[in-house]
Amino acid sequence: MDTRAKVLLISPNLKGVKGGINRIQPGLGIGYLGAVLRQSGHEVYIRDTALEGYNNEVDIGRNMVLIGESDEAIEAYISSLQPDIVGISALFSNLMEHAHTIARIAKSVNPAIKVILGGNHISNAVWDYQYALSCSDSGLNARLIDMEDKNIDLCVVGECDFVFPILVEKTINGECCKDIPGLVYCEDGILCINPKTDVCDITNLPFPARDLMNMELYFKIGCFHSGKSRSKRVLNVMASRGCPERCTFCTTPEMWGSNVRWREPIDIYNEIKHGIDVYKISEVQFEDDTLTVNRKKLLEICNLIEPLGIYWCTPNGTKVNYHQSGSKQYEMYQRMSSSGCYQITFACESGVQRVLDHIVNKNLKLREIQPSIENAKKAGLLVHTFWIVGYPGETRDEMEETIEFAAKVEADSYSVAILSPLPGTPVYRKAIKEKRWWNGVYEGGELLYRNSLLKVDGFANQEEFERWVEEKNIYLNSLLKERDERRYKLHYKTDNDIRSLQKQT
Repeated sequence: MDTRAKVLLISPNLKGVKGGINRIQPGLGIGYLGAVLRQSGHEVYIRDTALEGYNNEVDIGRNMVLIGESDEAIEAYISSLQPDIVGISALFSNLMEHAHTIARIAKSVNPAIKVILGGNHISNAVWDYQYALSCSDSGLNARLIDMEDKNIDLCVVGECDFVFPILVEKTINGECCKDIPGLVYCEDGILCINPKTDVCDITNLPFPARDLMNMELYFKIGCFHSGKSRSKRVLNVMASRGCPERCTFCTTPEMWGSNVRWREPIDIYNEIKHGIDVYKISEVQFEDDTLTVNRKKLLEICNLIEPLGIYWCTPNGTKVNYHQSGSKQYEMYQRMSSSGCYQITFACESGVQRVLDHIVNKNLKLREIQPSIENAKKAGLLVHTFWIVGYPGETRDEMEETIEFAAKVEADSYSVAILSPLPGTPVYRKAIKEKRWWNGVYEGGELLYRNSLLKVDGFANQEEFERWVEEKNIYLNSLLKERDERRYKLHYKTDNDIRSLQKQT
């Protein structure tokens, strides 16, 4: 029996800010899936519709645009390919509307195409659905809206790198798939959800299938994750999965686990070397959530990649207070710098201890932030900091206090983000239960991601809050020029860059 399938993996169109810097980079998750599928003997294609139609913007209101290929272009591509299976990967909830559009298009091309949905959004939505069933006063509607779309045949939740090829093989051969971990399907009108698979051994993963991606177009656009990339030829790399923290707004522990799992440093080196040889990259951006959590592993990576002579950074952010005892932290930053790291990003989140302790659930003391920033700067690193405002229960005075605190710690740059509640998180469930929203879409017990969704105490409306956040971003990112002209020139090319930071998605 032929087990070879033609599989198309698609990443949907991107919702972005009109006139903003809408960042786009190769999807590592879809890249790993493509590589494992190919290892299993399947014919694989990868399509990032946002990338292929990056210059095509459709105004969708409220200063937002949909970026990517038209329905007609997507239909033409699927028609030309005639895949057996279309796998749609939706990392964030704001991609889901277009994910359903792709599913509809695929079925219109050929109803026999099996459409399978995966990614962070559906995983978290499934867990919220299960939570609603177990907690009657949650406020969540016990419906899994995404599976009510008849154009979607199956969903897979959790970490499915090695599960998906089995699903593809059984599907193409008409075999029963009901025993596959993490599978979500309908049977006789009943929604069935299998327990998710255990986290996988990431040391066994092949390199992402970048040869199936339009890498040159990513390089040409040059809007990778880091706000201040040193190169347009950037390789985004994953060194680890998982996070030991339990921040209430974050989906990582549920999706990837609380134990941080590492790839072998030599494999990371080989992947980067391959990127240099094949794609002529000169910068690496590590997409890890906690790259600095394991000092020993990180130093091994630094030792290996230093001879490659590349720039690298940590755009995802890392916790501020790792390894603060003695000189360990400074020595780690120093080694990062000497191996090519030009910028570290710290996830500070709030400048109010009450918010960190009782709303964010972050094991971080405010007094620990400044020493880490000073150590990083002393070691030769530029320091970018993440801050979030608009938490449920946070007052306007506390948000002002966060801005004041951020200004005092003297980082090189700042991103003040509006909290967006992600399905599967405590913040999301709190928002649903307390009905905390302004103008975001609310449907059937599901909040759908938009810029400023939650109602924020102390502001008359959403527009006023968004203007306030924009002004604070500009203010904070103007401070460096006043404090240190030399570091300002290292970090920014023009004064316009200050204003651009608040427009990044």
